Amino acid sequence: MAEKKESSVLFSLRELREIEEERIQEEHSAKKKAEEDRIRAQQEAERRAREEEEGRRRAAEQAERAAREAVENREREERLRVEEAERRARVEAQASIEQQRMHKELEIRAIEAQKKKPTWLIAVAGGLVLVVGILGFWAYNRSQEADREKRESDAKLAALMKDIDTTQAEFNRLSKETEDKYQKLLSAKTDEEKRAAQEALDRAKAERDAKGKALESLKGKARKERGGDGKKDDDGKIVNKCDPNDPLCGIK
Repeated sequence: MAEKKESSVLFSLRELREIEEERIQEEHSAKKKAEEDRIRAQQEAERRAREEEEGRRRAAEQAERAAREAVENREREERLRVEEAERRARVEAQASIEQQRMHKELEIRAIEAQKKKPTWLIAVAGGLVLVVGILGFWAYNRSQEADREKRESDAKLAALMKDIDTTQAEFNRLSKETEDKYQKLLSAKTDEEKRAAQEALDRAKAERDAKGKALESLKGKARKERGGDGKKDDDGKIVNKCDPNDPLCGIK
């Protein structure tokens, strides 16, 4: 009977020891899991902080670039208007000088014709009058055509710039919305809240990136419409020259 009682006591002690070992193992596993969760949470927080900082940096760069491009566009348009006015003035002045020269020559020939009256000189004078008329007509038509092309180009560029401003404002709004959703993700408490916040953030990022691509496409069209910032010669042809300090120089 004593042996049976002693065996029962030993069995109870063994069970208690096993329970204690199991408890210690569970505590160890819980601490390990808690440490792993802490490391993951820290890494996630650092990743989100980097993304947030990168988002703010991109938004700031985009806003700065948009402001700089707006100023450059205004300056470029003003410069092109001045250059076009100067070119038209040169063409008209050259045509006027040529007409005056031919008129003067006609007067001289007419005086000589009054003295000699040769038939061939009269024919030459008539030809010169015709040439003067043709030159004047050509200069007028070329000036009108250049004005029409300039008006059409300005209208297209103005429409594109309006679309760019609208798209830029929408992109800035989506960037701010993305940052707000990121802040909501950081403040989420439960797994369900975090999952919902992450999905909302992913959608906002996709919308922001799509709007950014649309913005870049519009800017590319605007660069193309400006014709690579080329200048026109007296015949209205594009000469591909631009300011080397211009960030859009050479981009078509």
